[in-house]
Amino acid sequence: MMKTIFFDLDDTLYFRRDAFFLAFDEFFGGKHANLKVFANDRCRIRGDEVFFKCQNGEITELEMYIFRFKTGFADAGIEISREQAEDFYKLYKKHLYSMKLNPQVVSMLDFAKAHFENLGIITNGHSEHQRNKIKTLGLENWISRDLIIISGEHGCPKPDKHLFEIAQEKSGKKPYELLIVGDSFQNDILPADKLGWHTIWINLYGENFSQPEYAVKEISEIPEILKSFNDPE
Repeated sequence: MMKTIFFDLDDTLYFRRDAFFLAFDEFFGGKHANLKVFANDRCRIRGDEVFFKCQNGEITELEMYIFRFKTGFADAGIEISREQAEDFYKLYKKHLYSMKLNPQVVSMLDFAKAHFENLGIITNGHSEHQRNKIKTLGLENWISRDLIIISGEHGCPKPDKHLFEIAQEKSGKKPYELLIVGDSFQNDILPADKLGWHTIWINLYGENFSQPEYAVKEISEIPEILKSFNDPE
């Protein structure tokens, strides 16, 4: 039986750290190179702290990113001003919107498109911001437009299972016919699993959670797993 695959967007179909590293090198001009990886991790964690405030309209997207970069860099021992945090955000956004899919992701999407009925996206974020990324990355070559589910358009960010219920309804599939591929155990894997979906977790940071249905460290591992979902005709 053919199934529908939903993918997370950020750090699943492309990697925000790549844009961060480019912005970091340009902004600091070679300084703090030894802190780059740690600073990226801290900024990611700090961004998660205020994401829901932004999603709920309590702060603007710009304010979210200023907090993310100012406090994240401070955690790494790099002090920047509010104005510098805004400048870094502009650089980061520039590189984010010039990102290209890496070959492993293209190969995975090509395989999924050839062997599954439909592909979709379930992502947290503002509508315009996420749709700009989808367009820039050329993802509509693989993804069904009516299966692009963005939290900012529905008012229920992941891990709210209602976002997954919306995706399931739009897909017209039963839970056991659906598969989610994502990098966040809490936001992607747990809510989908609770609804009876199949799950593939991309464990980018070596986190230790209860064993999901499938876990990988590299995108290149996913096509082999996808083969197991293709029932013989």
